[in-house]
Parts: sequence; structure tokens; C-alpha cells
Amino acid sequence: MKGLMAMGAGVVMLALVLIWYALPDQARGRAVPAAAGAASTTPASGNDFQTFVNSGEKLSGMPASLRGTTPDGELREDDGGDLIVSEGVRRRFDYFLSALGEEDLNVIRARIAAHLSKALSPRAAAQAWALFENYLAYRTELRTLPEHNGEVAQMRDSLRARQALRQRWFDAATIEAFFGFEDRYAEFALDRRAILENEQLSEARKSDRLQALTAGLPDDLKEMVNASRRPVRVARQVQTLRAEDASEAEIYQYREQHLGRPAAERLGELDRQRAQWRTRYQAYLSQRQAIVDSGLAREDQSSEIERLRERLFEASELKRVQAMDRIRGRGEQMP
Repeated sequence: MKGLMAMGAGVVMLALVLIWYALPDQARGRAVPAAAGAASTTPASGNDFQTFVNSGEKLSGMPASLRGTTPDGELREDDGGDLIVSEGVRRRFDYFLSALGEEDLNVIRARIAAHLSKALSPRAAAQAWALFENYLAYRTELRTLPEHNGEVAQMRDSLRARQALRQRWFDAATIEAFFGFEDRYAEFALDRRAILENEQLSEARKSDRLQALTAGLPDDLKEMVNASRRPVRVARQVQTLRAEDASEAEIYQYREQHLGRPAAERLGELDRQRAQWRTRYQAYLSQRQAIVDSGLAREDQSSEIERLRERLFEASELKRVQAMDRIRGRGEQMP
């Protein structure tokens, strides 16, 4: 039962993350004008914005990892020409910074400066640049914080350390816009994990506390958590439908009704791929067993089975086949 609870927790956490990134920017953080506090408009260093703009305008082409992609996040300004700070602004910064390592930091600075200059009015662009420089400084100091060991207590300490560090580089309004929703989710995830790992609680008590924890969430986070559980519930119901010999059309209809057409189509395609794999693997097992029963010497059997794998599967699939053989208890005797 504990294993099922832990696995369910992992599925829920993964779904939460996926839904978080699928939400509109406005749903993930409250937008505030950049002028709400000094920290949001005071740059971390004296870098010349226009110098970087000029350098960025001379760059040709995007780094390979960003080609063909659309910039994540958002850049908006209010009627007075001030930058509206939201979680989407941070995501726009992260979009360009994802190429770090592929490109030098100052090249990325130039790209962002030119992007800000083109996307915003001069006033809002300067505010966004100052905010970006502070964000860079924050990220640099973030790497100096000690790592946690995966335990709930240390993960809480790590979260508190990040929150304290943010106060050095951002005002309260920017912290809320950039990190508020994320922090509330982190607190919920840690509280949930603490309940699941509490060996002093019965499964019934754990269930009661988890329900109470979810019920006490803010509406925006509660909506995300509830939505994240929908795929889990649908997957369980699909298992029930299959056990009742439901047709693939009925399963598709159920998924479409509860998850939408795109998700139903993706899951249907995944089902087909899994079915094809099972068919191929079963065919391999039959031929493999024939080799084992052939009476060949152990070394010759090993060589024949290896050739069989290479004939039936792509190179990228061989490790998976070997792992499945080991799971079946046959890999100990045969490679």
C-alpha cells in the first residue's frame, strides 16, 4: 500500500508540474508594475544596456537549441509605459538563458537586450534590463547555497534559504510575481510528502490530512491540484474499462470526454506503440526460447541470442530488451 501511495504521489507531482507550465502566465503570478519598488528597477551592475542592444542586433541566427521555437513567457507594459512584472517575464528570461553553455553569457545578454529593445518601449525595456541583471545576480548566488539531501526538513531549509536570498535582489512585489505561486506549490508539495512519509499515521489518517491540506489551498493552487489528479483518475478508470473488455473506441471516447481530444489522441498513440512493442518482444522471446532449447553450448547460445537481439531491435532498443530479460529472470544466465 505504501508503494502505491508513493507511486501515486510521484504521478500527481509530475502532473502538477506539467499543468503548471501549461497554465496561462496570468494564472501563475500576479502582474505588478516594475516601478513598485526600488529593487525591481535598480540594476545589479553598471552594464550599458544600449551597448548590449547594439551587440545583439548584430547577431545572426539563434542558437541551435532555440531554433524553430517560440519565446516562452510574456513582456507587457502598462498605459504609463512601465514594465508589468509577472512570472511570464521570468520565463522569458529563462527561455534565453536555457542556451547558456551553448553560448557565452555576454552573447545571451546581447540577445536579451536586443529582444527587450524591440519588444518594449524604451522605459519598460530599461526596467526589464535592470530586472534581468538582478535576476542574473540572484541565479549566480543561488548556486552557492548548500544542496539538500532529499529529506523534507532539509528541503524546507533550502526553500527558506532561496526565499531569503531573493530579498537581496528583488522587492516584495517582484518576489510575489516571480516566485509566489511556485513557493506556495513547493510548500504544498513538502506538506504532502511529510504526510505520506509519516509512519505514525494510518492510511485513513493520511487520507484525511491530505484532503484537509488540499481543501485549505488558495483557489488558484487548488484548481491546479485538482486538475492534476484528473489524469490519474482517468488512467485508473481506463484499467477498469480494459478489464471489462471495453473497445478501444470506448476508451478513446472516455478519455476525450475527461481529458480532451489532443490528450486522448496522444494516449491512444501511446497505447498503439506499447502494443506493438509487446508484440515484438513476445516474438523475440519465442525465438530466444528456441535457442535456449536447442541444445547448443552455453557460449553458442549467448552468441545466437545476441545476434537475435541485434536483428530484431534497433540499437537504441537493446538496453531496454536486456533490462526486460533481466526482469524476467533470464538475464542472469544469458547476456
